[in-house]
Amino acid sequence: MTTHDTQPQSALDDAKAALVDALRDALGDNLRDVWVLDQHTQQSLYLREDVADRIEDVDVEKHLDNERYGFVTRQTYNRLHYSEFRYTHRGFDTWELFRTFVSEDDAQVGVVVGVDANDANYDFGALTDTVHDLAAEYGVKALAPVAPDDA
Repeated sequence: MTTHDTQPQSALDDAKAALVDALRDALGDNLRDVWVLDQHTQQSLYLREDVADRIEDVDVEKHLDNERYGFVTRQTYNRLHYSEFRYTHRGFDTWELFRTFVSEDDAQVGVVVGVDANDANYDFGALTDTVHDLAAEYGVKALAPVAPDDA
């Protein structure tokens, strides 16, 4: 499996399939891609075909390595502010990125989601709640990425 291949829905375990289903329910056809990552690896859970074509020549691993900085910045924000840091939203000219982290004991997982840029005003707070609710239901470790050679 290359870095940007999508797992068939039947190959995903229950927690990851539930995550993709919940995001598809919330975002519909605007959902572009879903990735989970930890400090060392990442796993593509969903990748829309047109997006797969666009990122064929993109070093997705470098992009996701940049998202890993969130493990550190999240801790920094939580130490500096009186409220808990919940998610990151970045807008690009044709798409938007949403990222949140879930943790439990020593397990930490990042969830990175791409959506089409449009006039939709996505509710990233509600998406964060959805991801956190699924992590509470299934456990954070159930959302952890599986390295391609471990699949």
